[in-house]
Order: sequence, then structure tokens, then C-alpha cells
Amino acid sequence: MPGLDFSKLSWSIIRDPIYNYIDYNKIIEKPIMDSKPVQRMRWLRQLQLANMVYPGADHSRFQHSIGVMHLAGLFAEHLVVELEALDDLGDYNKDELIEIARISGLLHDIGHGPFSHAFEDAIYWSMDLPIKDHEEAGYYIIKYSAIADILEKYGLLEPVLNILSSVKPSDPQLALIRNTIKEWIYPADVMDFLLRDSYYTGTREYGIVDYKRLIKLSHVSPDDHTSLSLEEKAISALMNYLRNRIAMFENVYIHPVSAVYSQTVALIMKRIEEYSQKYSSAIKSLYKGDVDPYLELTDYSAIHDGLILARENNDQWLYALVDSVLSRKPLWKLLYEEKITVNARELSGLTGALLLKWSMSLREGIEEDLKERVEDTILSSYKDYFWISLSTLKPTPPVPSGFIQLCRAVNGSIRNTRKLTIPELLEKEGIMLKIMLRIYVPREVAKDTDKRRVAEELAKEVIMEHITPKDLFSGITM
Repeated sequence: MPGLDFSKLSWSIIRDPIYNYIDYNKIIEKPIMDSKPVQRMRWLRQLQLANMVYPGADHSRFQHSIGVMHLAGLFAEHLVVELEALDDLGDYNKDELIEIARISGLLHDIGHGPFSHAFEDAIYWSMDLPIKDHEEAGYYIIKYSAIADILEKYGLLEPVLNILSSVKPSDPQLALIRNTIKEWIYPADVMDFLLRDSYYTGTREYGIVDYKRLIKLSHVSPDDHTSLSLEEKAISALMNYLRNRIAMFENVYIHPVSAVYSQTVALIMKRIEEYSQKYSSAIKSLYKGDVDPYLELTDYSAIHDGLILARENNDQWLYALVDSVLSRKPLWKLLYEEKITVNARELSGLTGALLLKWSMSLREGIEEDLKERVEDTILSSYKDYFWISLSTLKPTPPVPSGFIQLCRAVNGSIRNTRKLTIPELLEKEGIMLKIMLRIYVPREVAKDTDKRRVAEELAKEVIMEHITPKDLFSGITM
């Protein structure tokens, strides 16, 4: 390490609606922020097409990433002071670890494709590709772009890649700093998007996060310097954060109209891929070290490409999909919604990957069964246009350890008191996991009284056969 010294860096500020002022240094962070990969995030909306419901939700991944940089820096600064007191900075100095956290926060979303999570569904999860998701894509963008040269100059490239990779860093200091960005109950990523998204959607009641208290009352665990302990007196702040997180998911992130538009742009991108292989080609090029094709993919390019390909191929279906976005006339309406609450203990030991596998299997089973029953009804011509949305609303982000360590500050030292598994924590506070299952139909079906009645009856039959609380998760296998 070259021995980074923050006191010798030149600093400036950005005005921000959430934190008022965000500091950034001109030597390392400014050239990274000015790079093409980071500037591209200005053209990726943070909330995909939620602006169709909440007109103010036009903020970008760029804004969010700057916010995460800010919070990760505050979090890391608090923790490295404790590491220094424990004489456990390893080969790093305080400034280096803080800067690693800040840059990792700035770059954590750099790999998102057009319309973010819709791209994951349409392309990454639907195809066999050498890169599996936006996090892996971000890793390769950093590694093969000009960002690598900037970070390498200061000895920060490998630490940042280690923080953002899918594998926990071997250095205990980096493993600790990783908690400030992701894979923790209240990482900077989640705290910022709750604060920021609730502000821009006008739903501030769901975005009340006492991030300063959560950060200040978090400590390097005395039993394991790679993990965190939270003071028991911060439990109320944590619970408020968890309740607001699930409220944001339920009322904003999976709003039924937003879900329609996410499905719409996913179908647009699948059609673009069928015609041009543009997305798979860009991902394969990125894997081989050529970042430019991937960096050309934005929300705006997807709509433009869809429109051009629809006209060139006289594809009326693709044109209808694109036009429904441009004119804000959704092609589907919500027909039926089933909200299931589940005690968190029922999910004890289940990974996010297993839950995803289960939800995709359940959704596909319901969709297939529904289409079969529609075949012999007045809805037969619409059978390929029904679709199912299934969302698991977990109150907490994925936490590899599965528990939170509580502690107390006694005479200036931190003493761990007890561990609470995530299910125990949620059950203790009466917070339930929710599963939201929705069935959508074409607008013309929803508007026709007879057709809608038939569709609703079939939907209820299929849902009741596929979902019973007692064996809801019986299909999940380890």
C-alpha cells in the first residue's frame, strides 16, 4: 500500500437533497465519478419505471451511488477508529480503509443493465451467460475499464474488487468493511435507497431511517473483528428501519402498476435480444474485457432499440409494448391479488437462491395451470397474455451469518451479550414475512364484465390449489 493520507487530498462538495452536502475528493473520487462507466448510471433510473406511478421518481443510479459512497464512508470511519484502538488495521491505514469503503459504495451498482432488475429477469436469469448478474458485471467493468488504472495507482484496485466480488474477502479488515456496503442488515446501500426513494416518490413516511444511530451504535465485534455488533439500545431504530423497508417494498417497489411496466420492458428487451442478440453479445464481450458494448446499454437505448426494431420488422406486438410505455397506457391490469403472511421461522435456514428457485417454480406452475384452464373458455384467445407476479417481501436484506450480535458498551469497552437469529428477531418484534402473488390480465379482459368474472373464478381456483400455508414451502429442497 502506498500509504494514502486523506489530509493531503483536495476536497469539494456535492449538494444532495438527502444529506444536504456530500464530500468527495478530487484526486481519486472525481476522476472515477467522471469516468464513462459511472456517468452511464445517470441514464439508469433508480426505480425503473416507478415514475409511471410516482412522477417524482426520476432519480438515477448515479444519485443513489453517490449517497451510498457517503454513508459507507461514515460507517467505515466509525469502524476503523475502533479497529485502530484494537490494533487490528493489518496492512492498511485508516484512510485507506475509509476510501475503499467509499469507492466500493460508489461502484456497487455500476453493472446494472437497462431498467436494472427487469434486465436481470429478462436476460441474465433467462440465458446461459458467462456473467450471471449485475454484481458480476460490475466486477468486470471495474477490472477492464479506466477505473482500474485510477485505483491501481493508489493500490486500491484489489481491495475494491474484493469488497464487491461474490466471495467474502480473506482479509479480515475488508470483510468488516464489506458489511458497510452489502450483506448486512442495514448496509449503506439499503439505508440510502430507503431514504432517497421515499423522498423522490413522496412516501417519506416509509423512509424514516435513523442511520446515524444505527452507525454510531454499531461496533466491531470483540469476538470476531470481521463482523459487527449492535448495541441493544439501538433495537428500536433497527425495528423501525425493518418495518419501513418492508413498507417501501409493499407500497412502492412492487406497486401493481410499476410491476406491469417492469414486465413490459422485460418483454421489450427479450424481443430486442431475439432480433439482434445485442444484450448477450455485450455481456460476452464484457467477460472478455471489452466494456464498451455493455456501457452503451441504458434505459433510453432499450426503448429506442425496441421502437426501431418494431418498425423495421413490422412487429406490431413489440410496437404495442414500446408505445404502452411512451404513452403510459399499460397493456395489463391487476386481476387478482393474494397476500400471504408467513412467520419468519418457516424460512429459517433457507438461502435467497433457494427462495428464488421456489418462487420461480411456483409462479411457472400457477401460470401453466391457469393457461390450461383458460383454453376451453371465452378467454382462450388470451391464454398467452396472462402473467403471474410473485414477490417475497423479506424484512431484511440477505445476511450470510443469519443472526445479529447484540452488545453493550460498558466502561468504554464493548461486550457482546446475546445473539438473535433473524427469524427470532422478527418474531420477537411481530414482523412477518409477506408473499405477494398477483395475476394480471390484458386490459380488454379486465374491462369486459363477463370475461373478467370468468378470469377471476379461474384465478381463485388455481391459487387455492397451489398455495396452502401448511405446505407452502414444501417444494423447496436444499
